[in-house]
Amino acid sequence: MSKAISFTYALDPPASVPASSATHNGVPVPTSGAESFPITPGHSSRSATHAFYTDASAQLLAVQARVNEVLTAWKDAIGDAEKHKEATGKVAYGQGKAQRLMQANKADEAGDGEDEDDDEDSDE
Repeated sequence: MSKAISFTYALDPPASVPASSATHNGVPVPTSGAESFPITPGHSSRSATHAFYTDASAQLLAVQARVNEVLTAWKDAIGDAEKHKEATGKVAYGQGKAQRLMQANKADEAGDGEDEDDDEDSDE
């Protein structure tokens, strides 16, 4: 069995952004995909493990670069289309973005609490 580093992504851009608008080097970037980067260790004077991790590190950097390409292409295509989601006007002390996100998350959890309690009871 050959070893590889794989990643899968699925993005949900706003409907107002055409799928063909995200490009990297002139090539359209799809909204979803899966890619695999094989790990093929070469010869190492130190050990087989060293050879494996040397190649795995290089492939991990390649995966990181590819993910950055995909996400940057879509970030550039979407631009300011979703800024309205974050526009909250003047922010009071202690009410920064992190605090607002935590409060929104707590509100979501409170609304979904009944379903979660049912699941927790079944584990006992």
